[in-house]
Amino acid sequence: MTSVALFIPTLNAVNACGDRYTKNLHTIKQANLDQVLIIDSSSVDSTVDMARGFGFDSVVIAKKDFDHSGTRQLALKMLSHHDIVIYLTQDALLKDVNSLISLIRPLQDNSNIAGVYGRQFPHDNADIFAKHLREFNYSSESYIRNYNNRFIWGMKCVFASDSFAAYRVDSLLKVGGFPDSLILGEDVYIFARLLQNKYSVAYAAEAVCYHSHNYSIKDDFNRYFDIGVFHRAENWILQDFGYPSKQGVKYVISELSYIKYRFWLWPKSIAKLAVKYIGYKLGYNYDLIGAGLCRCFSMNKSFWW
Repeated sequence: MTSVALFIPTLNAVNACGDRYTKNLHTIKQANLDQVLIIDSSSVDSTVDMARGFGFDSVVIAKKDFDHSGTRQLALKMLSHHDIVIYLTQDALLKDVNSLISLIRPLQDNSNIAGVYGRQFPHDNADIFAKHLREFNYSSESYIRNYNNRFIWGMKCVFASDSFAAYRVDSLLKVGGFPDSLILGEDVYIFARLLQNKYSVAYAAEAVCYHSHNYSIKDDFNRYFDIGVFHRAENWILQDFGYPSKQGVKYVISELSYIKYRFWLWPKSIAKLAVKYIGYKLGYNYDLIGAGLCRCFSMNKSFWW
């Protein structure tokens, strides 16, 4: 019998996400998983009490101790006695209990698949740019990829999202788990390690959650600065799986085509695309600009302290 656990990192989820958080807890409860773990970064609302009310385990850490990658590794250590662990962020709303079943099915059906991520639809309040991003990244076709597929798919081989993903625990441990500190991209890091170690990874289009962000132009700059930092710090991923320039060009063409005749959106689209490029380039050369500016440019400012 496969043992399945689920982990959610939280911070003021009730205030930040409203009924999405509550709905998720109801859905997760229906799934009858073997363990549900909440690691909370010292919320000041009822996030922890609500999780405990559903009978879920919870651990509270200091806000300063939260790290995108390190906290996921902490959860892995605490859940290492299970076969599969599901990672879900507090702002990702599960469509239904079948989404959890569909997410772990590839891991149960194929012993060589070590990681899988699900499909994301935009939230109801998503703007046109957030909608396009989800359509561009999350297709209706499931797939399985292995290390040799990097010659065909390049960086798309390691694309993943820990907002809604699941991993085979023994495989995750064999590749060293999540590193102690990453500015972001822990999901990409793990998929790359798994593929390099001859495991397969999968995308389950039938496993659906709702997750999106209406980023401002400044948010886009900050996020892509962080992506650039990640790509520079973990350059081995680009060297092995290819650089993202071709995918970037596809995205630009896709977005401009997506907004089509909405000419009033073209200036904003061009501005957003431009700051993404500038932010990425600055982030990729973060070692030349100093920690002070890096803190200013970064979305994850605590990373630089």
